Amino acid sequence: MLKPIVFLSASLLTVGAAHAALLTDPNDARSWQSATVGTFASLYYGADTPANRALVVANNLLDDGNFNAAGFAAAQMIRYNGVNVVSNPSFGSYGTSLDQPGVNDGGNQGSYNYTYSGVGAAAGGNGIDQHWIQTDATIGNSVWDLGFQATKAAIFNTIDHGPLPQEAIESTVYLSNDLITWTLAVTERVWLEGLYSDTSVVWDGFVYAVGTGTSATFRYASVINGGPGALISDGDNEINGVMGLRANFEPDPRIPEPASLALLAIGLTGLAAARRRRPA
Repeated sequence: MLKPIVFLSASLLTVGAAHAALLTDPNDARSWQSATVGTFASLYYGADTPANRALVVANNLLDDGNFNAAGFAAAQMIRYNGVNVVSNPSFGSYGTSLDQPGVNDGGNQGSYNYTYSGVGAAAGGNGIDQHWIQTDATIGNSVWDLGFQATKAAIFNTIDHGPLPQEAIESTVYLSNDLITWTLAVTERVWLEGLYSDTSVVWDGFVYAVGTGTSATFRYASVINGGPGALISDGDNEINGVMGLRANFEPDPRIPEPASLALLAIGLTGLAAARRRRPA
């Protein structure tokens, strides 16, 4: 009677943040901040045609949901624009978006408004929150340690203006295991509702995930502005943070959500009680 309790609690740790709500209709008429299925068909496959919209759906490119990163650890930024920020945490600066989820922010409500005055790029690039940084265009200069052998990497970006989704996916990601050899990543999934379930927050979308296009794993991700993976190249980008994912687009189960931790605690409490009742 004990094993099912423990097994159930442990299995719940894999109930992840990226709830799948994959688009299945190539002719879905909805738009997300003016971006449609046809917009993605044009940007990723060359033209808004029925065949290319079908490719968007067949390749599971779009998820009509938000990536809830709460409770999971972001990747650690170890290098920023060529500087080791682990040993130099005050180097650089970061921006802060002013509209926050679940709060009436007055004139900033539903806006892309931000300030750019924070000291220390590490503070802006290490969390999945309202803070963000801008990287340069040199591969290997801005690097995140994913913390484990990941199969995908989620890129959380910040939008400061249109057009969309171009201004959300204006970076190129490179992946590595040794910080020397870098592989160009490809975009494999886009969460259309971004980071927060509060849809009045517009600067948080679109979250996207990249991989090698194979089952190969990697430990590090380098993000540059522009480049061959970007949908637009205008000399800057706004990166909120990065997170390593498993092959199923979920975060590493070794870093469970708080709710899952609570369920695990309940299971362990039941296990302890059962042991106490066991006869000597």
